[in-house]
Amino acid sequence: MKIAARSADVEFRSVTRRFGPVVAVDAISFRIESGSLVTLLGPSGCGKTTTLRMIAGLEMPSEGTILIGGRDVSRLPATERDVSMVFQSYALFPHMNVIENVGYGLAVGGGSRSEQLDKARAGLALVGLSGYEARMPSELSGGQQQRVAVARALVLEPSVLLFDEPLSNLDAKLRRRMREEIRELQQGLRLTAVYVTHDQEEALAVSDRIIVMSEARIAQSGSPEELYDAPATRFVADFIGGANLVPCGIRAHDGARAVVDLGGVALDMPHRGVPPGAATLAIRPHAINLHREAAAGRVAAEIRKAAYLGSHLEYTLSTAIGELFAVQPAGAAPFAQGTTAHVDFGPRGLALLRD
Repeated sequence: MKIAARSADVEFRSVTRRFGPVVAVDAISFRIESGSLVTLLGPSGCGKTTTLRMIAGLEMPSEGTILIGGRDVSRLPATERDVSMVFQSYALFPHMNVIENVGYGLAVGGGSRSEQLDKARAGLALVGLSGYEARMPSELSGGQQQRVAVARALVLEPSVLLFDEPLSNLDAKLRRRMREEIRELQQGLRLTAVYVTHDQEEALAVSDRIIVMSEARIAQSGSPEELYDAPATRFVADFIGGANLVPCGIRAHDGARAVVDLGGVALDMPHRGVPPGAATLAIRPHAINLHREAAAGRVAAEIRKAAYLGSHLEYTLSTAIGELFAVQPAGAAPFAQGTTAHVDFGPRGLALLRD
């Protein structure tokens, strides 16, 4: 028996959720295409989990409309929405073995016992846990428990699969492997998936599109590349991948390009609609190049901190334009703390922002 994929799109139209005087989600609108994985990303308290729970039917909107597959589900309970959720805690029943946990939702929904077992086994095969049917949750690793939770959600053949911080309880190495497995599974089955996390790297790795939330609203949405290379606000620039936010001045526009004054150094880059005058330049840590020799277009920098992290080197730099955080590949010749370097920038990893 195979697990069938039934994907549907999800749409929010001016959806607000209030808890008494507190506005948890404030008039947000977005559309998630069928078969895509979209991540709701943001710091704690931004409204991302409440948004996910409204898709699931665990919270009802105070205002606005929620559609799944073109059907208005705004007032429908969770049991009538054709969605499944993988919870942060996995929520496995400790007194049930693996096959019983996976088949629990099927048993509630009816059908013959043999059909339920066949589908539960198919779900375990999908997540690589064939042969684990008789084990108890306490006999599984964290990653295996997470797979059981995913299998339990998949066997219900939902039109939308929801993930609420599914990897937060795993160590860093296992998190990376599990996010790759979730992405491969989603793409292989062409599932519509909505994924909540506060981990920027995780969001960049798994998503077709990311919706960044801040203070109950959508700060920006787009592909991982768009959000990283062209952040719309200071918040997005700093939250997605981290950025050095440095004051600068735009001297003039020339078509789509601008001449930017950064502490006496002239840079040429897209102006992105930011008018001439005072502005902020977002500089990604990898866009800072360290040199040993002074030259035109370079800024002197004191190495205040230096750290070797195996795959790369990290530096905290003191410069005339402010403190900068820089990342260099591990193969580069290291700079010692207390020495002087000379830095230039880009071309990729620079973005102008309005002050």
